[in-house]
Amino acid sequence: MIGREPEAARLARMVAGARAGQGSAIVLRGEAGIGKSALLAHVADTAAADLLVLRAVGVESESELPFAALHLLLRPAAHLVDRLPATQRQALRRAFREEHGDAPDRFLIGLAVLTLLADLAEERPLLCLVDDAQWLDRASLDALLFASRRLEAERIALVLAVRDAAGLPVDGVPELPLSALGRADSERLLAEHVAGLGPQARDRVIAEAEGNPFALLHFAAHLSDEQRSGHLAPLPLGTSEASSGGRLERSVSAAVQRLPDRTRLLLLVAAADGSGELALVLRAAQALGAGPPDLAAAERTALVEVADGHLRFHHPLIKAAAYHEAPMLRRAAAHRALAELLSGDEHADRRAWHLAAAALEPDEEVSGILAETGRRAQARGAHGAAATAYERAAQLTADRGRRARWLAAAAEAMLAAGQLDRAAAGAARGRRLTADSVLLARLDRVRGAVEAEQGDPVSAMHLLISAASGVAGVAPSDAATLLASAAGQAWFAGEHGELRKAADLLTSLGSAVEPHQLPVTAAVRGMERLAAGDPAAGLSHLRRAAPPAGTAAADQLAGTYAVFGALMTGDDDAAGELAAARVDACRAQGLVGALPHALAMLTQAQILRGGYAEAAESGAEAWRIADDTGQTGRLRHLRGVLARLAAIRGDDEECLRLAGRPQGAAEERHGSGWGDSSLSLLDLARARYARAAERLTPLLRGPLGHTVVVTFAVADFVEACARLGEPDRAVAAFTRFDAWTEASGRPWARAVAHRCRALLAPSDGADAHYDAALRLHARDGRPFERARTELVYGEWLRRERRRADAAVQLRAARRTFASLGAAPWAERAGRELVAAGGRVARAEPDGPGSALDALTPQELQVVRLAATGATNRQIGAQLFLSPRTVGSHLYRAYPKLGVSSRAELAGLVVPARPCTG
Repeated sequence: MIGREPEAARLARMVAGARAGQGSAIVLRGEAGIGKSALLAHVADTAAADLLVLRAVGVESESELPFAALHLLLRPAAHLVDRLPATQRQALRRAFREEHGDAPDRFLIGLAVLTLLADLAEERPLLCLVDDAQWLDRASLDALLFASRRLEAERIALVLAVRDAAGLPVDGVPELPLSALGRADSERLLAEHVAGLGPQARDRVIAEAEGNPFALLHFAAHLSDEQRSGHLAPLPLGTSEASSGGRLERSVSAAVQRLPDRTRLLLLVAAADGSGELALVLRAAQALGAGPPDLAAAERTALVEVADGHLRFHHPLIKAAAYHEAPMLRRAAAHRALAELLSGDEHADRRAWHLAAAALEPDEEVSGILAETGRRAQARGAHGAAATAYERAAQLTADRGRRARWLAAAAEAMLAAGQLDRAAAGAARGRRLTADSVLLARLDRVRGAVEAEQGDPVSAMHLLISAASGVAGVAPSDAATLLASAAGQAWFAGEHGELRKAADLLTSLGSAVEPHQLPVTAAVRGMERLAAGDPAAGLSHLRRAAPPAGTAAADQLAGTYAVFGALMTGDDDAAGELAAARVDACRAQGLVGALPHALAMLTQAQILRGGYAEAAESGAEAWRIADDTGQTGRLRHLRGVLARLAAIRGDDEECLRLAGRPQGAAEERHGSGWGDSSLSLLDLARARYARAAERLTPLLRGPLGHTVVVTFAVADFVEACARLGEPDRAVAAFTRFDAWTEASGRPWARAVAHRCRALLAPSDGADAHYDAALRLHARDGRPFERARTELVYGEWLRRERRRADAAVQLRAARRTFASLGAAPWAERAGRELVAAGGRVARAEPDGPGSALDALTPQELQVVRLAATGATNRQIGAQLFLSPRTVGSHLYRAYPKLGVSSRAELAGLVVPARPCTG
């Protein structure tokens, strides 16, 4: 490993960590020929005998064959597939075409890969080496990257080598760039591998290669005897191009061109095939006029090697040259010869792509074959591969209508694969080819989804409403789905006119929609009425949005609107139950991509009803998975939601970090008001009343004034204004809140309304409202709001010189705030209690509650599930973690809790919902 000692040492440390149960992944990145493959070979050769080495290589010609690389890598673990949790086992078998059924969630396949590798690593530590990762099929790459971010407790080291210029997205995985060799290392490499090189020739090769190891050896190997002795022309070796990369490629191409014609033909077939199967390559080459004897010239010049029934190119640049230096007609002939030899269902996809490569003009038969390839890829959850197949199918048909259909299918597959820019571009191309309203609606649904995620919710809303209008008469269920999505965008954009338009269109569809869509229709109408300032009608419609039993869990759209309806009507318990059911459904069905949204809804419900520890768990899991799966819009919303949790707990720095809005108001719209309302709550806790009022004023008057958390923030505004001595400033906002309160009928909401009246009333009228508020609080949830009422009542009683009564309320408030972990509020209540002449009780010795506070959200989540008696494997299946990672979390949690076994957990924590996986 000349010149690569630091890199080799780092990889050796990774291997040692894997042996000790500290898994990791890394990406080797560098230009072609820089030594990535050599470094992987060195790691494999020096690995101890107790390690199992798994290897895979990305093959350019197989980059559109779904899961090809993954299937190769996981062959040694095939005997463990039956041990996987049911959803993971099913997903992996469908990905590998061993089982038929609905397309699995693409991230669930990544989890199955992680579990399978973790199980294999229980037998022996694993070293997984993937070369030329830039040419992996996207389905395999996504699965490996998903797994690579979750190796912390596994006996696994994963190394992916990727070419610099590939632009491969590897967020969340550390990188190890390989730089050029220095002068001394270049000299050592040439001295060890090239004989008879004179000083002048050596210096010239080093200068031309610019530290690229493959270039050093290649340039030196192809010098004539005269050149080796120093008789070199003043021109650059092989070409006049400026960069060493360009010179190297031209030099490799020249070496290929010097081969005999039939040898070049045989190498072309091998490059077109990509699998390296010698028997297949020779049969196809013989059909074109080349045979086994023609391999000799390529072997003599060290361009290829033949061993174990495989033909291997010594470097990807040689393979690329063998293919691209051939004329187009000759390349097409090679692909056609290979296609004719690939028969049977197991080779259907490879055959389809060879036929596509051989097609030099539109071919309806090949176009249809590629569309079938796309459908097969989608059925396996390989949406990226499906998109490419549909795109090529569109290119190969002369029929405009068929081309538009294939482009629509491609755009939908790109959207499912998370390739948003590509999806938008494909949808735009498809729109130019068709006037079919249903097809246009499909394309606009893609455009709207991309715009909602990346751009402006207002533009997304217009797109979706327009698309729905075009198909309302012919495809009412499709129109209903589009309108429901448009209504959500309009709600968060504050576009009340467009929200009304969406609601009217949705209502006009009547019973023509699917039965499970009827509650959604009611919910959208309720949203429109709320935004219009009619809470009585709005909440009435939203109560009817509760779907039939089981529908909310099974249907994502119905489930989302069911939770929203419960949140907006103030029914915290129903919101929590419905959101938990949606989370359970995502886990049971392996819907990893949909899980962050379900968890975000659950987090909101848990925060509102005071379950802050549970909310921290749910929010942390939602964040982790949304981050892993690239859901930037969901992360924006989660920032605001989790900022409220930080505000309640008094974590100023975290609240400011999460709720910051560097991109302005559009950023906050994605958070539906949670960010600014969280900052104002923090201001209130810190007695920054003027800042709280200033922050809330534009929020309450702006486009988000009707949303869930902003509606509830009216009470914060009232308190801030009352403390500033400006109660009239809050009257208009409170009047609107009071109307919502009466329409909701929730005891907690009516209690908060009474607290607001007490704060706004003259001193002699406040007592009755506080008393009424406390009676109502006793009937319903939201302990945080009850404690706030006790706090402000206690403060009022102290100012009225009723110190004994004040101490009762302040002590109760402090106790509740402390139990909730609302530190600044507990401190404020404690200060008021002392001022009232009361005593602040000394903190009790650490008990179970304080011990649990020392756990991370994920440790607490694991501990709660372990308290139900669930095994590590069951917990891992539910939380999308490997069993060993679950065990690692428990190992770290036990000392913090002062326990040594699962049996002792039940008395320390409230168990989570039982695992069934």
